[in-house]
Amino acid sequence: MKNFLLFLCINLLVHLPFLNLPPCGTHVWRQCNTLSMSRNFAEEGMNIFEPKIDRRNDTNGITGSHFPLFEWLLAASSKLFGFSDLLARLFSLVIFTFAMLAFFRLLIYFDVSETMARAGALLLLSIPELYYHSINAMPDNLALCLALFALVYCLRWLKNSDYLSLLAAVIFSVFAGLIKFQFLIIPFAAIAFVPLKSKDFLKFSAVCLGITSFVFLWYYYALQLTKVNNLREYGLWISPIPFSRQILTFCNNLLMDFPEVLLGYPLFIAIAFISPKGLKSVHLTKTTILILLWFVMFVAFYFAAIERMRDHTYYFMPLLPLLVFIFMLSANKISLKPWLIILVLVLNFTWAFVRIVPARWTADKMQIPEEFSNVELRNEFSKVIPINSKCVAGPDISGCIFFYFTHTKGYSFEHTSELVKIKENKPDIDNMRAAGIQYLIIRDGALLQPFFNDLHLKRKVKAIGEFEIWEL
Repeated sequence: MKNFLLFLCINLLVHLPFLNLPPCGTHVWRQCNTLSMSRNFAEEGMNIFEPKIDRRNDTNGITGSHFPLFEWLLAASSKLFGFSDLLARLFSLVIFTFAMLAFFRLLIYFDVSETMARAGALLLLSIPELYYHSINAMPDNLALCLALFALVYCLRWLKNSDYLSLLAAVIFSVFAGLIKFQFLIIPFAAIAFVPLKSKDFLKFSAVCLGITSFVFLWYYYALQLTKVNNLREYGLWISPIPFSRQILTFCNNLLMDFPEVLLGYPLFIAIAFISPKGLKSVHLTKTTILILLWFVMFVAFYFAAIERMRDHTYYFMPLLPLLVFIFMLSANKISLKPWLIILVLVLNFTWAFVRIVPARWTADKMQIPEEFSNVELRNEFSKVIPINSKCVAGPDISGCIFFYFTHTKGYSFEHTSELVKIKENKPDIDNMRAAGIQYLIIRDGALLQPFFNDLHLKRKVKAIGEFEIWEL
């Protein structure tokens, strides 16, 4: 408990100025989708098997997604405390704090001292990518937390034949994989500790197969659910890309992303210098096999999903604990002075602040319209548009940001011309009217002018900043 409280206090301290921020920054669309699904659970029913999105067109919004446990738990919390940006960020912060605790226990299992293990858990938080996402509404946070606990309990089971630990490992693994299947890499690497010619190896393999089958059953269900309303909001499939783009993605990840955001320059340099010394006399032990399996499985996932890897650095989250794990084991092996670890930790936190705060959390870098970051302006929308009204909103390439902040649902558009595109022998906006759309929310009213006569708008309700709200 004392270690959890320590991690929680430090996590709160380093994020304190940003806990009231709305969803913003890189991948704000992903945050808005997560939050809107959670809000829809709270407002429209807590059936976890029917996740709903806001860009629902003329449907009920149900679509296939990853298993929405994060969203469901946040919805349950919001029923107790009220839905707010602060609650969402604190919810993610607490989950990531548990992930730090799991990583601490993992290091302790491998005979790292408590002091060094605490430093390792804090190093995880100091990684810019994780420092940023640890207070964002991202289901990957929960998947990472569950996967690390699954590995810890799996190792305990293999060491002590404790079947309660096995049960915990299976439950944590199942939910981690349901949320994001790539996080199964972490607990599955524990097979390194099972003798190849033992009954336990067959047991472990059977358990892994059962977990994988269960996870893929969910994703099969999710794909079928997507087809019901044809709402393809979540990429549950992988698309091939040209080889030239694969090379470009790989080089970008290796030369830019890793030193800059996936580790941070201080930690990147420390790993480059310390890990080779610690690995110099490495033998093929169970620990090294675990490391190799973890790495090889991630590499396989990386190249299978390389289409996503250039613009979705959070896909690297299953790998990042491994890199810190290697560093801490190497530092432990060569008896690195604790003050050097603390120096790396302080420098990496400093770099995380420098890299993340100005680029993602300052007013001009939030990647959302000012009307949404300004609380007073944001509240103006709910004064003129009843909550959960059916609207058409844009131009919004994300299809979710405008809906989330205005607390509405319906159709979105990227170009105003889409509103007057002929469908079924009439302008599409007439089809939207027939489907019950009540309002048009547009950023920059000048975009309406070329099509104004064809839109047959009833009246302008209000202008809020650059936005105009029209009644259809």
